[in-house]
Amino acid sequence: MLDGLKNVLDSTGYSFAFAAWSEAPKGDYGVYFADGQEHFDTDFVSGSEIAESGYVDYFTRDSSNVPKTTVENALRTLGCKWWLNSIQFESDTGYIHYEWRWINDNGQVI
Repeated sequence: MLDGLKNVLDSTGYSFAFAAWSEAPKGDYGVYFADGQEHFDTDFVSGSEIAESGYVDYFTRDSSNVPKTTVENALRTLGCKWWLNSIQFESDTGYIHYEWRWINDNGQVI
């Protein structure tokens, strides 16, 4: 999932890094990460499904420069479930912070 996420985010033309930037970027930037793997019981015959989850965050000081549709279309191409979890104003940096949560429920039975 993370390789696919990296590829689709790289193709957007916006700046994204995995987990964190080694140096603070100048201007707008994004990060992505997987923060968990859940096992869901399906039934006694098939076992349980694995679902990986994570986030995509984008930080901008210009509310007209938000790649909302671009990020959401990128997540759609992966076939994962996602939602815009929050939009926050970071008063210490002046950035507007968009956070999308995603879950990859690929139906892999273990």
